[in-house]
Amino acid sequence: MIAVIIIIAVLILWLVIQPKSVSFKNRGKIGEDKVSKVLNALPQEYHVINDVIIPDQKEISNKEYTTQIDHLVVSPFGIFVIETKNYSGWIFGAEKSKRWKETFKTTKGKYFYNPIKQNWGHTYALAEHLRLNIKLFKPIVVFSDDCELHVDTTTPVVYMSQLIGLILSYTQVIISENDVALILESIDKINHIGTEIENKHIQSIGERYIAKETTILEGKCPRCGGQLKLRNGEYGQFYGCSNYPQCRFTHDIRQ
Repeated sequence: MIAVIIIIAVLILWLVIQPKSVSFKNRGKIGEDKVSKVLNALPQEYHVINDVIIPDQKEISNKEYTTQIDHLVVSPFGIFVIETKNYSGWIFGAEKSKRWKETFKTTKGKYFYNPIKQNWGHTYALAEHLRLNIKLFKPIVVFSDDCELHVDTTTPVVYMSQLIGLILSYTQVIISENDVALILESIDKINHIGTEIENKHIQSIGERYIAKETTILEGKCPRCGGQLKLRNGEYGQFYGCSNYPQCRFTHDIRQ
């Protein structure tokens, strides 16, 4: 119990004193900044919007959540939804895998959520808000040139240096000039609402994170309240909920 209290205190202190410059300089933000500069090289008929925030549908139930899209490119040739990953190791993954892996020669690899699934989630959310046919959207996952990709996908997954060429390879006009203007106007309205909600929502992120971590430390599932059990899986040991398959919550073993 004492250990839990100490951890909670440390987490609260970290959330209070963490300088904004630290979060800005993390590798994710650095990667997004690089991609923004790359996208500036597109011709003028391609409209680039960075850091788009969409109100999540859960706000309907009085819960204020948001979905964040790294980059959007609106053009007559489609709406490109871009997810940026600034990794530097060897990247292994497949289209339908839940997790992908970043590995290095000298250190143990780390898993991360499949960015294709993540980006398709963003794409469907945006299509729903804009009330547009999903066929107008072109999801792309872009990785740093510092990594080495070993992925099996049909959804485009490219290096930053390949991004412009991929976007320009779509040459069929599927959105009229007038509709492009209307779409940009709608995105601006959605993004404005999303930013307002995010400013309110971010205040509670620390509280929710602490509550979740505390529950896990107590050996309980933060989703349904079941017991966390040590299990063996394809990628090694992990903690799974005792109420599986009704509850599929999993938690990686801390190193």
